[in-house]
Amino acid sequence: MAPSDDPTLLYGIGATKAGTSWLYRTLANREDCALSAVKETHYWDTFDLDRCDKQIGALTRQRIEFEEAARAADVAGQGWKARNMARRIASITRLIDMLARPRDDHGAYVAYLMAEAGPRTRLIADICPSYALLPAARYAQMAKLDENARFLYLMRDPLARLWSAVRMQAKRQRQQGEDLAEKANNTLWRILHKGAETHVTQRGDYGAVLKKLSETVPPEQRAFLFMEELLSDDGYGDLCRFLGLPLAPAPVEERVHAGAEIAMRPHLLRDAKAFLAPQYEAVARHMGRLPAAWEAGI
Repeated sequence: MAPSDDPTLLYGIGATKAGTSWLYRTLANREDCALSAVKETHYWDTFDLDRCDKQIGALTRQRIEFEEAARAADVAGQGWKARNMARRIASITRLIDMLARPRDDHGAYVAYLMAEAGPRTRLIADICPSYALLPAARYAQMAKLDENARFLYLMRDPLARLWSAVRMQAKRQRQQGEDLAEKANNTLWRILHKGAETHVTQRGDYGAVLKKLSETVPPEQRAFLFMEELLSDDGYGDLCRFLGLPLAPAPVEERVHAGAEIAMRPHLLRDAKAFLAPQYEAVARHMGRLPAAWEAGI
């Protein structure tokens, strides 16, 4: 992306359950932003051929599901749903094609992100929580693609984020007849005491990601924001200014992918706070403060 009047390219990075879906929905609903109907491209974390093949396989299966949903909507006379499915099918088809192409100059990647951009588009975005696991060298490569690119790293209270991710994991893995609350608490115990589900904790390693981004991305191209503060007019205003977008009220009433309300066992709450203490300390050290919502839970 060479001309300076091209839309801003946003890389949205954040731990799972830290607000990236809210960010995607919020920006996708703006007329001055053009986002793909598929939230996560997984472009920068699938350079490995095996990972790429697995991602293409997952997308192919998802496309089949969308095609079945489109046919069902058409039969039911739900034209709006059929049109929405058609847009998603077209986007996922373009994404599969893009991921399968050579990645020497990233031209296919940029073309994919620009596919739905128009003359009034001021921002395109690639929002993918798994980018938190990328090595520092990959962030440097992403920054060089566009000198006006913006990196946004979203953080949520470590305890709330961990418990939300655990509940989501338990729901996905629950077998017929299993109690969801018991499944979630047992999953958390294994994470805290057996080192299980390492992807859950790795994606919440705020200290590591802050360090990598700070060392590889110029200060004017990066922002580290707290999800709890972003969900306000002031916080959303900071985001808009960082992205060069006109100010607008924050859609704070919309919840995206809210998990089931399940109580954490008291002894696990104590253990989780001790387990996460290094993350609170790393963020406080790097940011110079913790948001009030985090302080209240420590």
